[in-house]
Amino acid sequence: MRERNGVRYIIKVFEAQWDQLHDETVKPFFGQLKRDADKTYMRRNGVHHDNPGHDALFSYVVFQNAEGLKDALYRIDQGVDQRRKIAYFACHGKRGVISAVQDISRRRLKNILAPLTSYDGLYFGACDFVNRKTAEVLLGGAQSTWIAGYESWTPWLEGMLCDMMFFQLLLSGRFVRPKTNARWEPIKRPDEVARRLYEQFPQAIDLRFSLFYRKPDRICSTLEEHFGHDGKAA
Repeated sequence: MRERNGVRYIIKVFEAQWDQLHDETVKPFFGQLKRDADKTYMRRNGVHHDNPGHDALFSYVVFQNAEGLKDALYRIDQGVDQRRKIAYFACHGKRGVISAVQDISRRRLKNILAPLTSYDGLYFGACDFVNRKTAEVLLGGAQSTWIAGYESWTPWLEGMLCDMMFFQLLLSGRFVRPKTNARWEPIKRPDEVARRLYEQFPQAIDLRFSLFYRKPDRICSTLEEHFGHDGKAA
């Protein structure tokens, strides 16, 4: 998948095996996201032919435990070049833990992620998991530049809509409908996407969605910024 403003992205989807009470899957949502992003690209660039249906730079894997997730994360992607990879994790969550068939603590996840140099961002479609402590642990150990997700319990569909809006803004920009010819206003950085998301999809604030990113002297949170905090230690 490609961001349409000069930076190209790969979205790697890692979905946990849900429990027997859940048969939802995020896969069709990302399939539609890809199709919409391709159509936006063609409209913006005046391309009239159809793109191939298969995109080798979009992948989907189901995992059950920490070892399965590690194996999937460590696979080598052909044709990556200078593209930035985003890992999207779809799973149950709670404070300090993401859950598949077996729980994976944030410390275990930190150890899995630490050697990886290829992931620009980590996005968790999981309840309760992404707070400042999680961000400090993962960004302190991993080499990714940002981490995003929810601090509160999140209804599945509302969270999915929020996730899709985030990636749509990242890949295509903000949709603008003037009197003639629709256009897309570029959004260049993931933290800018999160700030715009609060305007386009205010439910993200109620769900306590935040994107944590590095500055030279601290880790910042878009949600804390929204409420007037700068993330500096007291």
